[in-house]
Amino acid sequence: METEQDDYLTFILGDVLYAIDVCSVREVLDHEHVTKVPRTLDYMKGVLNIRGTVIPVIDLRLLFNVEPSADEEDTSIIVSELHCDDGTDMMFGVVADYVENVIQIGQIIGTSDSNSQETPVSSLNVMNNKFIKGLGKIDKRFVLILDMQKIISFIEKDLDGTNHS
Repeated sequence: METEQDDYLTFILGDVLYAIDVCSVREVLDHEHVTKVPRTLDYMKGVLNIRGTVIPVIDLRLLFNVEPSADEEDTSIIVSELHCDDGTDMMFGVVADYVENVIQIGQIIGTSDSNSQETPVSSLNVMNNKFIKGLGKIDKRFVLILDMQKIISFIEKDLDGTNHS
């Protein structure tokens, strides 16, 4: 019996392998100049102009408290687009130390539809596990699958000053 597999873009932050659903990825850019915006959240790297569209750039390394593994000149920016609850689309960039490739993951451990009481994700006991949709396995490595919708919701609440965590 075949399991349905979804495509994910894998990338590295620090020494950890992450993945996001490829459906939300618009493009991957080599190191681009990001314009800093004063008096913003620490993990808001700044803004980037992509063919006339200005997008915010998020540094997940700072949000997740991860040491960068690449020099700033060697990083990439993953440009993503999400459909918001209000019917609009939001485009943003995410800094990655290194972008690997697109992979297929069949079974994701720790998603909300899991039957287990104690999922590997909840047992990770790290601050950013609220942003993790689940764990996938690639050969002998695990990959943390991010829930970009939760990350964006968290940032919106942080900007509004309504986060209490």
